[in-house]
Amino acid sequence: MFRSIRTITAAAGLALALTACSSSEDDPVAEVPAFPIDAPSVTLSTPGDNPQEVRYTPAQEWDTTVAVSSGVDQHVAAPGEAEAANSPAGGDVHKTTLPLHITAADAPAPGQGEEDADNRVDFVVGAGKHSDLDVGQDVAATEGFRMSWRTDAPGRVSTLKLLAPADAPERGLQQVEPALLALVNNAVIFPDEPIGPGATWSVKGRVAGDTAMERTTTYTLVSRDGDTLTLDTKMEERPQQSSVTLDDGESVQVQSANTTSEGRIVVDLSRPLPVSGETAWTTRLIYGGDDKARVVQDITRAVQYGV
Repeated sequence: MFRSIRTITAAAGLALALTACSSSEDDPVAEVPAFPIDAPSVTLSTPGDNPQEVRYTPAQEWDTTVAVSSGVDQHVAAPGEAEAANSPAGGDVHKTTLPLHITAADAPAPGQGEEDADNRVDFVVGAGKHSDLDVGQDVAATEGFRMSWRTDAPGRVSTLKLLAPADAPERGLQQVEPALLALVNNAVIFPDEPIGPGATWSVKGRVAGDTAMERTTTYTLVSRDGDTLTLDTKMEERPQQSSVTLDDGESVQVQSANTTSEGRIVVDLSRPLPVSGETAWTTRLIYGGDDKARVVQDITRAVQYGV
């Protein structure tokens, strides 16, 4: 029997100073370390009809609510036992719902660990909820959690700061921090080139908060009405390494990785997050080989905007 593969399911590699305090009244996250976000590659496949430049111009305050769902199902297939490589459509998840107060403006001059950017976006979390009512009390107690990121005009996040209230319960932080990182990982990035309806492009990069996974998101521009764009989304995920190490040090090979996804979102270029819609996906990872027991892991995620 294989042990749990923590390298895939654990959020690792972003050890954030969540309880740091700032001496600045004007900027509560001024003294919080800025953590770099790996720049993804953006590839335009089809420019679409009547292509035009697409750039964010957020410069206002905004209140919205997001819901982030996640769940992992894992089982062991005996040697020789048939196991479908294709991932299922969805799975059991827990949902964290967060009201957000968002302030966006032109980015100030970069501070330590930062680089030039077009926009700075600040988030303050309200009293959130969780599908487990007991956990929900701790999620609500993280009210006041702050996140700040710097982006360029097409939407690439370059650096990130997180600041939790000093008295926030640990169990609440364990839900809220990954939910906020999901917003970073699902930030919509547009190509540098002009695009029009029918355009398709892909964004490929490492998943922030999970050093083991790489994600490719393919966008299709369904329609554009001024600054409002409707996009279809498709996800593909796979481990960055061909093998993973179990808790006891044993190494197993990644036999296959397959993602099933669906999504449609609406983007307002004056807002730093999509204003409505949902992207949902399940990735099935199979470790081992046909001549030995295999671990089958289904990782389900979803992000819903404007709930």
